[in-house]
Amino acid sequence: MRPYYEHGGITIYHGDCRDLLPWSCAVVVTDPPYGINWSRGVHAARQSKAHSGIAGDADTSARDWMLAVMRDTPAVVFGSFYAPFPAEVRQVLVWAKPSDAGVVGSTTGYRRDSEPVFLIGPWPPRSVRWSGILRSSHGGIAAIATETGHPHTKPVDLLRQLLGACPEGVVLDPFMGSGTTLVAAKFHGRQAIGIEIEERYCEIAARRLAQEVLPLDFSATA
Repeated sequence: MRPYYEHGGITIYHGDCRDLLPWSCAVVVTDPPYGINWSRGVHAARQSKAHSGIAGDADTSARDWMLAVMRDTPAVVFGSFYAPFPAEVRQVLVWAKPSDAGVVGSTTGYRRDSEPVFLIGPWPPRSVRWSGILRSSHGGIAAIATETGHPHTKPVDLLRQLLGACPEGVVLDPFMGSGTTLVAAKFHGRQAIGIEIEERYCEIAARRLAQEVLPLDFSATA
């Protein structure tokens, strides 16, 4: 397949990862469809637009298929506490989201402001270095989600933290979204491959990667 974008060791493919995998790489870092059948209506108070949902989000089959064919590769996989966890999870990290997250959908008074991050596969043993609670220095996620149009926004510095703990070598994101994993890989000077089924997000990711990445650039999406 011809790349949608290719420059400086970063490559994007527009297509379904199930048509392209398996792929040789050092680590998978991805934010796949969670399997929660997510969609969003207009929320005037938060100035959010309606969104019809995420391709493949009706269940976890796309995620689980990818993990099965990439089972010999360490993987960092974002997910949801409200969907089935992947098989053979080595450890669950928790992303403590910024203060503007998790307001909509709460029924208990507590914000839904945390998200599991699964470590799966043959991770190398090492002594303890980091907290299992992940945080971003970005103050909020609503604005960057609105800017890119992708609802599952992830800050670049969060992905940079995760990549900093990953084995060296090529990074693969089979559910690339609008390219945060690839932008973080570019910060680290690493080669990376992204696959995305929706062309509009390929276009956004290619545009972001074509721009000069500055050390204080916290723009992000899934």
